[in-house]
Amino acid sequence: MNTDEFRRTGHQVIDWIADYMESGYTGRVSPDTTPGELLKLLPESPPRQGEPAEALLEDFHQLILPRMTHWNDPRFFGYFPCNHSRPGILGDLLSAGLGVNAMSWATSPAATELEIRMMQWLGRIIGLDWPGCIQDTASTATLCALLAARERLNPMNEDGAYGKRRFVCYTSDQAHSSVLKAVRIAGVGGRYLRLIPSDSEFAMRPYALEEAIQQDLQKGLQPGFVTATVGTTSSTGFDPVARLAPICRHHGLWLHVDAAMAGSAAILPEMGWLMEGVDQADSYLFNPHKWLFTNFDCTAFFCRRPRHLKQALAIQPEYLKTRHDAAAENFRDWSLQLGRRFRALKLWFVLRCYGVEGLQQKLRLHLKMARWFAEQVKACPQTSLLLEPRLNTVCFHLDSDERSEALLQSVNQSGQAFLTHTRLNDRYIIRASFGQTHSRVKHAEDLWRLIEERL
Repeated sequence: MNTDEFRRTGHQVIDWIADYMESGYTGRVSPDTTPGELLKLLPESPPRQGEPAEALLEDFHQLILPRMTHWNDPRFFGYFPCNHSRPGILGDLLSAGLGVNAMSWATSPAATELEIRMMQWLGRIIGLDWPGCIQDTASTATLCALLAARERLNPMNEDGAYGKRRFVCYTSDQAHSSVLKAVRIAGVGGRYLRLIPSDSEFAMRPYALEEAIQQDLQKGLQPGFVTATVGTTSSTGFDPVARLAPICRHHGLWLHVDAAMAGSAAILPEMGWLMEGVDQADSYLFNPHKWLFTNFDCTAFFCRRPRHLKQALAIQPEYLKTRHDAAAENFRDWSLQLGRRFRALKLWFVLRCYGVEGLQQKLRLHLKMARWFAEQVKACPQTSLLLEPRLNTVCFHLDSDERSEALLQSVNQSGQAFLTHTRLNDRYIIRASFGQTHSRVKHAEDLWRLIEERL
């Protein structure tokens, strides 16, 4: 592809993206396809000679688009938001054009210092004055927090062992699966992860955490790490961080707070309760790529005292040493990867183009949509609300699991909306998550109309 073709094709791609974001996708929001269908349509071997860009774009429209789940379509209400924005796309495009590796200050000074400032901006608007960095996902950030906790309690000795007592981790029975994955990767083992029972609102019970810690101490084990969730995936439940923090501090446990989706709402003054107790934790994360219009991937990871994080992750081979290391921040020491994308650039574009007030306006609209939808659920004699939504996710069900599942399948098969489910209180629960960039109240109304037609 020469420069002229690159310019021409680039304009076509930007025009298509602009239309896609403005008018939406006219086809199904979730594909009517089967496993292996696309594979049968794709050649088994790459072309011997280069093909024109027009052929690629044609195949994109004919082969790829119809088999995509359109996460950023306003008709997508599944899982959680994974929204993007025009400013975020432009920032990502410039990052791709630069093609830098932001592994250390010396490899890209502007990338490092912009990341420092963006984390300070995010901290300021949610009320957290801690250093931080941008990780790829919450899963990675949780693993890094666990490694830092283990390093603080039992630094690795020369034989590669971490202390004499088995390290134990704790989280709610409603926590995200990434906590279990982090425990496995860190070598703690599933036997030493305690799932603490949750209450009627799906929040961790503090007294149950205290009991579990006491039991492990009596067994000669080493309690070391607690993950509290602010906004669980299934129900948007909120662990009481302010009540868990004193327990962790008393026993010397690292308290990590996972606010992957819900954390974005902390930019709203009226949602300040989301940050209660967080100042007493050791690490905290949320995903601007979920609900702050910064396209995937971008996780804001804050660490009160990053010294233990760096002790666990920093490696300094000769070929990475520079004369600036003593004075500069090298974010390769904050995570698993050596190579790092320039993610701060898209966040910079989003925060500057929207402004804090613009972001707040968008989130308030999504919260309004969720409240309106919940009222329709409560008013309908055939649907039951599981609990009052405190954020943007509405959980509801019908009078039987079979009818609930049939309703969800019917809605999704229509191609006009996409919902997902979970199981809570041993019931099949339908979840409607509001938060797409281009969502409007009419999209919530259309979803409810679609549901009513199928009741």
